[in-house]
Parts: sequence; structure tokens; C-alpha cells
Amino acid sequence: MKNVLSYPLGKTIKKLLLNVNRQNKKLYLYFVIYTITAAIYPFFSVLLPKLLIQELSLGGAAKVENIIKIILVYFILTSLFMFVKTIAKDYTYPKITKLRLDYIRDMFDKIVRVDYKYMEDATFFEVNGRAMDAANSNNNGIEGVYHKLFETPAVVLTTLALVFFIGKLSILILLGLILNVIVTMWISRKVHNFQYNMRKDISHAERRKDYYHKTTYDFGYGKDIRIYGLKDRILNNYADEILSYVNLHKKVKDKEYKLGFIGLVTLLISDSLVYGILIYLTVNGMPIADFSMYLTAILSLSTFLKTLIEDLSFIINEGQYVHDFYEFMKKDYGGKGGNRKAIEGDTLEIELKNISFKYPNTDRYIFKDLDLKISKGEKLAIVGVNGAGKSTLIKLITGLFDVSEGEVLINGVPIREFDKRELYSMFSVVFQDINILAYTIGENVACTTENINEGRAMAALDKVGLGDKVRSFEKGLNQMMLKIIDEKGTEFSGGENQKLAIARALYKDANMVILDEPTAALDALAEAEIYENFNQLVKGKTAIFVSHRLASTKFCDKIAFFDQEGLKEYGSHDELMKKKGSYYNMFLIQGKYYNEGGKIYEELKQA
Repeated sequence: MKNVLSYPLGKTIKKLLLNVNRQNKKLYLYFVIYTITAAIYPFFSVLLPKLLIQELSLGGAAKVENIIKIILVYFILTSLFMFVKTIAKDYTYPKITKLRLDYIRDMFDKIVRVDYKYMEDATFFEVNGRAMDAANSNNNGIEGVYHKLFETPAVVLTTLALVFFIGKLSILILLGLILNVIVTMWISRKVHNFQYNMRKDISHAERRKDYYHKTTYDFGYGKDIRIYGLKDRILNNYADEILSYVNLHKKVKDKEYKLGFIGLVTLLISDSLVYGILIYLTVNGMPIADFSMYLTAILSLSTFLKTLIEDLSFIINEGQYVHDFYEFMKKDYGGKGGNRKAIEGDTLEIELKNISFKYPNTDRYIFKDLDLKISKGEKLAIVGVNGAGKSTLIKLITGLFDVSEGEVLINGVPIREFDKRELYSMFSVVFQDINILAYTIGENVACTTENINEGRAMAALDKVGLGDKVRSFEKGLNQMMLKIIDEKGTEFSGGENQKLAIARALYKDANMVILDEPTAALDALAEAEIYENFNQLVKGKTAIFVSHRLASTKFCDKIAFFDQEGLKEYGSHDELMKKKGSYYNMFLIQGKYYNEGGKIYEELKQA
């Protein structure tokens, strides 16, 4: 484990300042105003004790009006300077927040373009989690560094002035203060380096802890937790993950505690020099008024040195994560693709030429030397055993994953030549996992908040059997879904959510339709309705239908049967049944269960 970490601090700060140049140069004006007023402000408190003591030292000659005048001038000046620097700061900080939010926008744009394979790679989020966290807080990371860059120059100016002032009195006092500050900064860096070297372990522990945190707060788990008595198991696991997370941070605090003894020694040395020398000078003739002024100045310098060192340590330490953020934004995670636009006005032909694929960080190939062609307008059913890679194949066809070897062609064009956003626009896909958003029904169908074609949305909902339900709501398409944002939001059943996902695919009306287990959560009648209307749903487009129910594939032109070794059989339903291979055997087995289930149902109904 390395003990010393380095990164280009100057270049990192330069990038932050260049962003200010691009976004809002007026911030520099408020920075100058703040720096001047904040740098002068502390000296009023240094001079006030001396002026008051000098006047009071006159005894009977002291004038009340002079004392009142000194106090009045002090309050007027301090109030004025405090007002100006506060206004400058309060105006600037929301603008700095805007800078950070712009970074979040850029980060989000980056993440949604990142190759989808990283979305299924936990190490991706652990490695880059701290970098992404750099944009998620007002007080740390990007915005925290901006705050310190805004405030620290004033601290530097005040500190330099006090150093010069006190240095003329005693170089030993100054050296004692500086020694304590240097040691404090050294301790801060040692602790930060120790913590930074543990960042992967901390990110891993944080991810596990957050999973259980979300589980305990997610209403969606409520039924399972109650019915299956999972409460104790989840809470125990949550407690274990919290303990692991706390133990990692305890190591950091233990390191800080041990190094703190060195800082305590230097603090004692510094304080001994300050009070010892001041007492010595006062005994040898220095006026009490000057003693008061120098003591206030020294205490102020001590405070400002500590503030300065904390600010510099913060900039250096948090700058590490800001640098990681810039590195994350700079690094190529794929996702952009080529420059080719989407194919317009034509359905798609898909050809897989000698492709092989394995998931990142694994050695097992899901596909090896696979060839498959889906002609324009053809309806292909992809069936097979669990774990044979049916859903993976869909991800390869839609460009979510890139093949390890071979090539995927769309209308004869290599898939890599398409811009990813243009590529995704050519597919209407219903995946197994249905994601319903806390938006209106119309927004969930159209996947946008602007220019929703309500007639088209209702037509799609009618085709999947949800039209009447949506019309029953007072707000219709404007009815909110889920209760996370709106307590009056509606919750659809699992089957209705699946129908909504199919309506979403129909509304998009892309070049090609892909249904990945689209009826898994539907009842038999709703499933039959979808099958009967399948030709109308796909409207002559090229279509892929993934299912584990072989009886649902008879309406497709071709059937591709996959097992653990890859593509086992290919042909129409009749061709594969005549072949009497794996498809035939699975079809008979499933048919047996369906028939037996039907007989049992009839017997129960008669009883």
C-alpha cells in the first residue's frame, strides 16, 4: 500500500477556474470584494483592546466620550465590512452550486452514454463512486473546493499581515506557531492518504450498507418481509454491514488519534513560547495596551494559521476526488459508438456473423461462433432453457453489449458504426424487468415530459387493454403513478405494469420490436389477447419474441432454440416438431403440464 499519493493539484484547480471563466465571470468581481473586506475585518478586533486600554490607562483623564467614540467607530466599521463580505458570499454561493449542478448534468450525460456492461459491473461503481460523489455535495468535492478557493485568499492576506506584524515582535513566537501549523498539515495529509488508500474498501462497504438501507425503506419489499419473516435477517445483515463500515472509519480515526499526540506536543511548545515571551517583554517595560494587542494578534494568527492549514488541506484532499472526477469524465467507457444516423422508414434485418460473447471479468462464453440472421419483416421466437443467454442475445442485438468476437450487422451495416443514441432509437423493447417511473401515465408511455401525443398514447394503451382503466381516472393520462412523489399516485398490478411497458414500446414505434418475456406477469386471458393481437402490435415490422412458453411461439415465422451450448435448433414450429429434437421434447413436456392443469381445473369446476 502506498503511503504517499500525488496528483496534479495545480491543473485540477485550473480546470475549476476555467469552468468559472466559461460559466460566470462575474463571480471574480464578488471574489475581489469579499477578499478585501474579509482580509481587513479581523484587524478591528486586534486594535480595539489597545485603544480602549490606552484610554482607560489615563485614569481620571480618560474621557467617556472618547471611549464611546472608539466603540461606536468599531461597531460601524465591523458592521459595514461584515455586511459587504456577507452579501458577496451569499450572492456567490448559489452561483457556485449552479456550477456543481452543471457538473452533475455532464456526469449524468456521461453515465447514460457509458457502455451498458458497466451498469452490470459492481466494481465500476466502487472504483468510480468517490469520483461521482465529488459532485453530489454542497460541502465536499467540487463545490467544497470552490468554497475554499473563494474564502482562502482572504485568510492568506490576513495571515501574511499578522505574520509580518508579529514577526517584528518575536521571530520565536512566529516559528512556534508555524511549527504547529506544519505538523497539523502533515497529520492531515497522512490521515487523508491513509483514508484514500482505503477508498475501495470503504466504497465496497458503503455500497453494501446502502443496499440494506434502501431495502428497509423501500415499500416494495413490504409484502415479502412480512409474509416470509425477513425482518430479523435484513436488520441483522444491515447491522453487520454498518459495523463493517464503522470499523473501516474507526481505523481512520485511530490513525488520526495516534498522530494527534505529535500535534499536541507542538501545540504545547507554541503556547509556551507565546506566553513566555509576552510575559517577559511586559515585565521589561512593554505597555499593557501593547501586551493586549499582541496577544490578540497572536491568538488571531494562531486561529488563521489553523484555518489556512485546514483550508489548504481540504483543497488538497478534496481536490484528489475532484481530480478523480475529471479523470472519470475524461476516460472512455465507450457508449458513443460511431457517427451513423438511425435507419429511417424501413424495418431492420439483423445478422450475427460468427459472434462470441462473455461477460466482463469472466471466462465462460455465453455464445461461441454463433451465426444467426433475422430477415426484414420476420418474426423470430427465441426460446430455450434458463441460463442459455436469451436475454443476453437481446442486449447484443440492441447494442447494450458489444460482442467479444465477430460482428453484428443491421441492414448490412456494422452495429459499431451507429451512434449509440441513434442505435437505441431503432428498437422498441419490452424487457423482463419493468421500470415504472413516478411520472404521469402519459409520461410513462411516451418516455418524455414534452410534446406528448395523447391520441397516440391512448391508442397504444387501448391495444394492450389498459385504455378503459386510464379513462376511469379523473386526470386520465395525467394521473400520477406510484406514491413516492404524489400520495394520490396510482399503483398498477404486475400484469398491468407489463402491459404499460408494451404500450411504451408501441408508442415509440421504432424500426424493430423486441418482447423479452412480455407476458410473464399476465394471466392466461390477457396473455392470449396479446398473442392474438401480436401481428397487429408489431405491424409487419421485424420482431423478436423471447419466451419460455413454447406454446406462445407458434405464431412466429422462425424459432431459435438455445441451450447451454448455444443455438441448438432453428426453423419453424412445424419443422422443429418434425425434427423431434430438444424443442419437440420441451414442447411435449410443457403441453403435458398445461393439459394436466386443464383437467384439474375442469374437475375442480365440476366439483
